[in-house]
Amino acid sequence: MDDFQKVVQDIVDKTKELTGAAKIHADIKNEELKIRRKYYELGKKYYELYKDAPEQAMKEYVDYIDGCNAKIWDCKEKLDEMKEHE
Repeated sequence: MDDFQKVVQDIVDKTKELTGAAKIHADIKNEELKIRRKYYELGKKYYELYKDAPEQAMKEYVDYIDGCNAKIWDCKEKLDEMKEHE
């Protein structure tokens, strides 16, 4: 094998190695995304089930979400009022 062929083969080998590593990184990111989705679903389910009587450790989160929901409700009411005056 001459020097040129060796360089080309080295480039091909390195490309395969990097492609394999990129796929592994993509697989990791995909699994992390799945976990984040499940955390979201878990939190939403907890909120739906226990919002009226949360455990003390979760009360801060439930109160925060309730506050955000109240602000959303107020904003939607303002939008409705604006539509009525058009």
